Amino acid sequence: MTIDVRAGGRDYREVYKLCISFINPRPIAMVSTLSPDGRHNLAPFSFYNMVCANPPVVMFSTGLRRDLRPKDTLLNVEATREFVVATADEPIAQKMVDCAADLAYGESEFAFSGLTPAPATSVRPALVKEAPVNIECTLRQVLPIGDGPGSSRVVFGDIVTIHVRDDLLGPDGDIDPHRLRTVGRLGAQWYCTVTAPYEMRIPKV
Repeated sequence: MTIDVRAGGRDYREVYKLCISFINPRPIAMVSTLSPDGRHNLAPFSFYNMVCANPPVVMFSTGLRRDLRPKDTLLNVEATREFVVATADEPIAQKMVDCAADLAYGESEFAFSGLTPAPATSVRPALVKEAPVNIECTLRQVLPIGDGPGSSRVVFGDIVTIHVRDDLLGPDGDIDPHRLRTVGRLGAQWYCTVTAPYEMRIPKV
């Protein structure tokens, strides 16, 4: 099968559904933000990754609503210039998915999902107490891509503080991949858990 995505009349949603079915597994960012009036918001995004080591920068991409208005997460990040990224692991996978429910603006996904907000050390948005890893970030840049249906806003954040649950650390002080059962996003409503990590060495030439 060969698909020309530039062909006229092709619905962008067809290309999206195909691409997310093979661009995977995608890490999931549970992004915690705070509204200007002090209300907590928590939403999962699977267009997420680290993009630079020095300075340490992460990104996540958020689509617009059907009426092309920005989602609550983006509104809050642009207003406060801060956010927290929490890692989703197997024990909280369903709660992470619950945070994607289309709640009314200002209604807390923490309360809806049963997750617990915890104080951060460097930013105002809350950590996710149950998450194995929390990353505190300050806003670096918002990059708009497109301006119609299916368009996105890519949020770049500078990492300022990292919280790692102690039981995840191995003898060398690094996170043991066998202990962190990270949840990833596949296509449609499918997810996966990292249960069989293995190591491969790049050959020396």
